[in-house]
Amino acid sequence: MSNNTRNYILTYNQLLKECDTIYHTAAVNSGLSDCAFWILYTVQDTEHIYTQSEICDNSSLPRQTVNSALKKLEKDGYLTLQRIEGKISKSIHLTKQGQAFVQKYIVPVMGAEERACELFSDEEKELFLKIFRTLVDRLNEEISNVIPEET
Repeated sequence: MSNNTRNYILTYNQLLKECDTIYHTAAVNSGLSDCAFWILYTVQDTEHIYTQSEICDNSSLPRQTVNSALKKLEKDGYLTLQRIEGKISKSIHLTKQGQAFVQKYIVPVMGAEERACELFSDEEKELFLKIFRTLVDRLNEEISNVIPEET
């Protein structure tokens, strides 16, 4: 491996960690775990009613972690879980307290994201996502080739 490639990987990993730290700090400042923060971030979109499975799929978080965070958010009065008729799944709904919390802590983070992204042209945003998606797909393929499958 060339030094150029190694330096690229080190810089890439450092940037990912910095980004994770930014969101972790936002979660901590709101009194939430990272998982609870991402759940509220996701369900604040009232156009769609989410299930636990959708949260897991969209966030790439383990089911048990999401389940524990949902139970705590429900206990704390931020959301309710309602059984979907004829299904095992439960839909996730923000309570009035949850909506107020989201407005205070989550929506400002989303605004900051939007302002940061507005610094780039539509073409730059599209190119970044295309390149990042290609990297993620290649990385997934390469790592799956070197890690034995679980039996």
